[in-house]
Amino acid sequence: MNFQRLKSYLDTAPSMRLFQARNVAYVVCFLQRQFKKARSISIPHSELLPALATFREEMQELDREALRDKPEAYLADWCEQCWLRRVLEAGRNEPVYQLTPHSEEVISFLDRALSQDLGFVGTESRLRTVIRLLDELVIGASSDPAVHLERLHRDQAVIAQEIERIEREGIVKPYGPTRIREQFGTAVDLLKQLQGDFRAVEDQFKAITLRVQQRHAEGVGSRGGILGDALDAEDALKREDQGISFFEFLRFIQSPIQQDRLHVIIQELLQIEELASQTAGMETVRRMVSVLLAEAEKVAQTTRRLSGTLRRLLDSRIQSERRRTAELLRQIRGLAATLNEAPPRDTVALEVDAEVGLSGPFSRTDWSPPTEFEQLDLTDHTPDEDAKLDAFRMYAALRPIDWIGIRRRIDDALVQHERLTLGKLVAERHPTARVVDVVGYLETAREQEHLIDRAATEEVLLLPREEDERSLLVTVPLVTFVRRGAEAWS
Repeated sequence: MNFQRLKSYLDTAPSMRLFQARNVAYVVCFLQRQFKKARSISIPHSELLPALATFREEMQELDREALRDKPEAYLADWCEQCWLRRVLEAGRNEPVYQLTPHSEEVISFLDRALSQDLGFVGTESRLRTVIRLLDELVIGASSDPAVHLERLHRDQAVIAQEIERIEREGIVKPYGPTRIREQFGTAVDLLKQLQGDFRAVEDQFKAITLRVQQRHAEGVGSRGGILGDALDAEDALKREDQGISFFEFLRFIQSPIQQDRLHVIIQELLQIEELASQTAGMETVRRMVSVLLAEAEKVAQTTRRLSGTLRRLLDSRIQSERRRTAELLRQIRGLAATLNEAPPRDTVALEVDAEVGLSGPFSRTDWSPPTEFEQLDLTDHTPDEDAKLDAFRMYAALRPIDWIGIRRRIDDALVQHERLTLGKLVAERHPTARVVDVVGYLETAREQEHLIDRAATEEVLLLPREEDERSLLVTVPLVTFVRRGAEAWS
């Protein structure tokens, strides 16, 4: 470890400034709650500001001296300290905030430190992972076919022996509870680190984009030189270890086959009894696919922005068209000034020739799987007998619609009247009707094809009952019951 490099990092790194800040506990707690715990990549200003105000009130109940400044001041300071990134995304009318790699480092470090203090360190699981990775590295780095064949034959022999033993004894040796929880914890830790690594990849893409835009805006160098530097930088990033790993990850996570496989694995993990108490880790794993896809899409947006910058540099026609447009506008202003005293009397028209817009392949968003409903397993659900009994009592107390009585009242009324409205029928034949009876009359009128005018309405008065002294005035479409064979029935 080089001393000068170490000292420079400790003196200048934003992550070190965060560790040394007076309010470091409040800053890390708030950022972890809003971004990591809520699994948010970008948060709009209108959401983060009131969330910080609420968090500030909560902390001041514990310590009156905590976070004494205004929430707006803290957000501005955190952006200036490079703990938050404030950007204006396309399609939004307000800025959004994102975590920087520096704050990701601090949150990840403290999360691992607290996990070791509050639980156990999975030494066996980590050692097995290290040995497996090193063993795969030794085999994979070799170009000798004999080395690969020896490894495959050895694995084949071990698998064949295990199959024979299980078929003979009918007994398997499952992992113990400790190893299950230990290996699961290791996987969750790696997953959290993976989510934080996206910030570093995205920052490299953004650095390329910013450098290209600055050189283009300042006019430094020729167009070919700027374009060459940009293409070289983008190509270099894709050739670097981090870039190669990211693009391979992108192809892997966007594969529908791999996504289905991960979903199956997650569903099987939910059935393991030893992991029932690992609620936080299980929630992290359960949302793994959606979170990783969102993180990858965020980095891909940065790539598309860089691609757009390169397209603008490539399209030299835009510059000539802008100059031509400016010249035409100057000519129009000159002609308008000369004709100001004697404007033309003929019709003046303006014809606009709009060209077809072109877009590059990177302007399209990445494919994402269709939304799927989550299937909940209720086999272990214990019903509340009291609630179930109350529900049955409420169901039994419901008053059914007397369809036979409703049809009989309509027929009896039409014997004396050629036509009458629903309000008059209820007042004359059914003074004790309720709202559910009105619904029955409406449905019967529709079935028997009586006259229903939905453009007009009628108020039906429902008289009070013994258990309710209030009268009800119900507004319904104008329904007219008409005797069949009457002249107006047509």
